[in-house]
Amino acid sequence: MRVGIVGIGWWSDVLAGVIAKTEKLELRACYTRSEDKAAKFAAEFGCEAMPSYEAMLALDDLDGVILTTPNSAHLPGTKAAAAAGKHVFVEKPVSNSIADGRAMIAACEAAGVVLAVGHSYRRNGALRHLKHLIDSGDLGRISLAEGVFSNDNGLKLKPGVWRTDPAEIPGGCLMQIGIHQIDNLLYLLGDAGEVTAYFNRLETEPEIEDVTALLMQFKSGAVGYVAADYISPRRFTLAIHGTKANAFFDMDNDGLRIQRTGDAAPSPVEYAPADHLLVELEDFADAATEGRKPEIDGRDGLLPLAVVLAAAKSSNERRSIPLAEILGDD
Repeated sequence: MRVGIVGIGWWSDVLAGVIAKTEKLELRACYTRSEDKAAKFAAEFGCEAMPSYEAMLALDDLDGVILTTPNSAHLPGTKAAAAAGKHVFVEKPVSNSIADGRAMIAACEAAGVVLAVGHSYRRNGALRHLKHLIDSGDLGRISLAEGVFSNDNGLKLKPGVWRTDPAEIPGGCLMQIGIHQIDNLLYLLGDAGEVTAYFNRLETEPEIEDVTALLMQFKSGAVGYVAADYISPRRFTLAIHGTKANAFFDMDNDGLRIQRTGDAAPSPVEYAPADHLLVELEDFADAATEGRKPEIDGRDGLLPLAVVLAAAKSSNERRSIPLAEILGDD
């Protein structure tokens, strides 16, 4: 599958490096408004720098686009690609609003092209193994799930870039990093019904929320807790509590551990490793080639977005927000 990357930055470099690992995708072209950045990227990754997005979409040998653009550009970028018959992979979140997300879904469905959304962490080997343990009943009935994602990138932010604009990142650090753990818990525990949250800005120079804690009430009866922090050292951890065992995952330190009933302490668990970004992009390629739904399509992408928007509304209005209030008829 021949793809073009739109929006050149550090994340496009990461994805281009992933594409180089697989035979299922080929990086055909790139585009960004800065000609110098596009030329440098093209030289480094062996693709063609295009003078415009329209010129990229006019390429006869281009099958799809990867959008690493600001969130507000997802809708116009997707609609243009769909109109040109190109498949679309868009980085999370699917959009900044439910209405824009639905418009993206409609455009791709009308054109008969794939829309895939980049929620990658659920494809980590540990998350896949946790899903198996939960679905098989090995952990018992799940009562509580906790997900924490922190890093100190917020301390480096300066006003004027899109990631510091509340209109671009509604929900601040929860939209930027916490949404990964939201998607993980939705993947592991199923649909959520209600959200309660607290947001604050403590240290970032731009006026963007840098710490968030939320509770998700799952339809299964389980409770989920997600914390996002943009001003502390990196941490990416999950904890799942069940009637038969607890499971703990620390991405950067201890890996996956299980503490069964009667155990004094958790023990390491082996699982099949997976390059979550590689799996994600190969799924996009396979879905486009096979004419099937990707693991995370536009409708799936609406759910973690709805949780973020519900959390922001909960913090502002000081009340719990049913997800149905955000999703409407969905």
